[in-house]
Amino acid sequence: MKKIMTVIAALMLSWSCTDYEGTINPVNKDGNIILFNGLSDLGTLSVISDDGEISNDILSVGKWPNHISEYDGTLFVVNSGNNNIQMIDSKSLINLGSIELAEYSNPMRSAFCKGKVYATNTFGAGIDVYSFAKDSLKTIPITGVPAENMNGGTDAILTNGNKVFVGVKNITYDQNWIAHYGEEYILVMDAIADTIITSFVGGINIADMLINDENELHVLSTGNRDDIGGFVRVFDINEINYNNYSQVDLGSQPSSFTLKDDGMIYVAVSGLNPDWSGFGGIMKYNSVNNEIINGDQDLIYSSTESGIMDICIDGYGKIYAPLFNKNELVIFENDVVDTILTTGTGPQGLVFVKEEE
Repeated sequence: MKKIMTVIAALMLSWSCTDYEGTINPVNKDGNIILFNGLSDLGTLSVISDDGEISNDILSVGKWPNHISEYDGTLFVVNSGNNNIQMIDSKSLINLGSIELAEYSNPMRSAFCKGKVYATNTFGAGIDVYSFAKDSLKTIPITGVPAENMNGGTDAILTNGNKVFVGVKNITYDQNWIAHYGEEYILVMDAIADTIITSFVGGINIADMLINDENELHVLSTGNRDDIGGFVRVFDINEINYNNYSQVDLGSQPSSFTLKDDGMIYVAVSGLNPDWSGFGGIMKYNSVNNEIINGDQDLIYSSTESGIMDICIDGYGKIYAPLFNKNELVIFENDVVDTILTTGTGPQGLVFVKEEE
């Protein structure tokens, strides 16, 4: 196997809340993209170095991985099949063990704040809190959400300052197991006391969240996969009740987004079919004035064969988009396809990990 370049994140450990997936612009440009492939029995990691070379199937990361993030030199991979969070050293890529979550909880994502790991769960009782030593600390129950808007546990999560923003799912199924999506709330938590401060309506089928340099919370909604297309609601994080917002109507079915240092936000389109095939692409809008630059009728990139479930930016401003059904990773520079790499089976989620300065 090709020797992997040594990587480590040069992140200052300060016990404040920071989200490293597009909301913080990297100081050090050099680094690797870490990608997980999730379609085989066990997910695997691929590593893309800053010179554009890829090494696939480095190690197994668990069954049905959903999300990958990096904090203080450790990768965290959330697995639905194993109901755990795999911890992997980002320098050596050695597995450090796992945080074991509740059985059948179907975890979606994790975030980090005040020396704690926060895990969301589709079928869980709320937000599970763990230590970095893998000890279970507590479960914060969902409060402040009407019963009719609380169907499906928690999913999207974002940390900023001493606040944790958590999306509460609202999905019901009819007798034919067709999903129906309603308005979804976002919980605002105090990470010091681990209590819920307030809640507000954030969107429909919330997929992702980020905060731009204007201290605005951008909440990405996939829509109802029918007559309501994707959109972004933009909130002032300094507001008390989050009652006022502006809306960016993107259309299509977005799944994730990432922020570039010029204020542009790149949005991944997930696909039309349940298996994420049929249509995928990339849209773009300006987070400063919320102007759509490339909407669903004017995509930067489109694929008729595969949806895109995640999107990432590196220190040079290159955009990375995995094609789930094609086993490819498309790399863009200045909104033009620069490279297409062959990945493992079902490339799904990815994160940028900076080299040591």
